[in-house]
Amino acid sequence: MAALVGAALTLLLVARFYQQAPDLAWYNSVVVLALAALLAWLAWTTRKTLHPSKKRLQQAAIDGSDPSPAPGRLDGPEHALQIARFAVLGKAASIAGAAFFGAYLGFTVWLAVQAGRLTAAASDLPAAVLGTVACAALTAAAVWLEHSCRIPPQDESDRPARP
Repeated sequence: MAALVGAALTLLLVARFYQQAPDLAWYNSVVVLALAALLAWLAWTTRKTLHPSKKRLQQAAIDGSDPSPAPGRLDGPEHALQIARFAVLGKAASIAGAAFFGAYLGFTVWLAVQAGRLTAAASDLPAAVLGTVACAALTAAAVWLEHSCRIPPQDESDRPARP
């Protein structure tokens, strides 16, 4: 929804105010890609912590070490707060990434249509495409981070008995 609203508003605004718009810089998209890479790394490490692989669990059983108390359990309240903060970060970044994806997509569509007619539109098109791809990557990484923060369901044997 945020992407559609961003695209529609951008198409309307760019059609009217393109000559007053600042130049698109490629380095803005690089920053967004770096943020997407950071969120993807956070998602990967969080998923590894909350959902240890069978190979990791088997290796821990052989070594006698403890990879984690149990799948989905953490060693203290500070870790649970950290996971909750990552979930909030993922949610916020996914909404912002979708809105900016829509804005870049609307800008890219308008530039692609006008590229044959306006030289400035043709020169702005590669930066707009890069921005669209960067925002799509940010949204995907944020959704992955949000999904990685889900605690797996506990086994029936792990639950304490109710009186």
